[in-house]
Amino acid sequence: MFTFVQFSSEWKRLHHPSMNVDGDVAFFYEIYVRLHRLVEQEAAAFDEQLILFLLLYTENTVSIGLDGVYEYRYRSVGNVVSSWCESLDMSAEATSQVDRFVSEAVTKAPCSALRGWMTACVLSGDFSRLGEMLTWFPQEDQVMWRIFPDLRFREMMFRRLTGDWQTARQMLWADLAFNWCDKRGDSLAVTIAKQFRYETSFVEAEEKALLMEAAETLDAIHAEQLDTYTVIGRNNENVLTLRHRDGRVFQNVIFPTPVPKDVPSHYLAVQLVTYNNKTYISGSAVWLNEEALPIWNGEANWNDIVKKEQDAAKFTYFTTTFGKRISLYEDLYTVPEDPEEAYYADMGIYFDEPNIFDFLGGRPNGRVIYFGG
Repeated sequence: MFTFVQFSSEWKRLHHPSMNVDGDVAFFYEIYVRLHRLVEQEAAAFDEQLILFLLLYTENTVSIGLDGVYEYRYRSVGNVVSSWCESLDMSAEATSQVDRFVSEAVTKAPCSALRGWMTACVLSGDFSRLGEMLTWFPQEDQVMWRIFPDLRFREMMFRRLTGDWQTARQMLWADLAFNWCDKRGDSLAVTIAKQFRYETSFVEAEEKALLMEAAETLDAIHAEQLDTYTVIGRNNENVLTLRHRDGRVFQNVIFPTPVPKDVPSHYLAVQLVTYNNKTYISGSAVWLNEEALPIWNGEANWNDIVKKEQDAAKFTYFTTTFGKRISLYEDLYTVPEDPEEAYYADMGIYFDEPNIFDFLGGRPNGRVIYFGG
C-alpha cells in the first residue's frame, strides 16, 4: 500500500502536468486506503493499477460524470464498478461495498481539482490549454478508449500524411478531441458542456457562474476535420489566411509556430478549430506539394475511413451482462428507433433485456420517469 507521500506522487503522475491535484489528493487517498484494504480481504487477485483505475473513474464521476455518460450510452462499456469487481473475483457483498465507496465519494467530495482545471482551461482564452485538456481525455480515459471506433484507419492516414508516428498520434488525439462525435452526434466538447450545466445544480454560486460560462464557450467551438487548404494571405509569421478545398475562406488562422516566408509550398493539410471567435491550427500543419494536393480529398478520405471503421465494428461482437450478443456496430453507431426506448437507453435501461421496469409493472408507455443521479 502506498504511503500518503507515495500516493500523492503517483496521483500527480496520473494527471496532466498542468493540473494541481493538491486540493483533493487527501480525499482520494482515503478512498484508496479503504479500497486497498477491501481488496486485500475480499479479492481473489490483486492489482494495484486496477485500484488506481477505479480511483480515476471515481474522480471523473465526482468531477464531471463524463465516464458515466458513456457508461450508460454504450452497452460495450457495461457497469464499470461491477466489471472492476468481477475482474478481481470479488463477492457480491464486496461489490456492494465498492459501489457504496464510489457513491459516498460523489456526495462527500469537498471540491474537484479536475473540474477546476477543466474550467480554467476552457476560460483561459488560450487555445493550447484548451487543446491540452480536451486531448487528455482520449489519451488517458480508459472508458473513452472503449467507445472509439477502430482507430487504426485514422492513425494510418495521419501516419501516411506526416511521415512519423509521434506527429500522427498528436493529430489523432486532436481529431478525437474536437471532431469525433458519439452515437448521439455530440462531440467531446459538447458532452462536457452538458455535464458542466448539470453540475451547476450542486455547486456554489461562484463556481456555477464559471461552469455556465465554460459550457457556453464549449458549445461555441467549431471544428473542421483534416483537409487541404491554400495559403492566400499572410498577416505575420503566425497568422495566415487559408482557402479550403471547397472554396471557403478562413481569415486570420493562428499557427502554433512561426511559418517561414520561404515555406516550399502554398498548400497544406490541417485541422482547424474556432474557439473564442479565433481560428487555430489543431495538431500539426503538413505542407504539401502541388502533385500531392489532389490525393488529400478530405471528404473522400473521411468517407472511406468511416466505412472501414463501421465494417470492422460489424464483425466484432460482445456479450452483455444478461447474455445478449450484440455487434459493436449496433452499440457504437445506432440508437433505438422508438423515442421512448432511445430516451431510456441513454440511461442504460434497455427494453430488450431485464430492466427496472420489469419490477415496476412493465414499460412506462409514454410516462417519462426520471431516475436522478
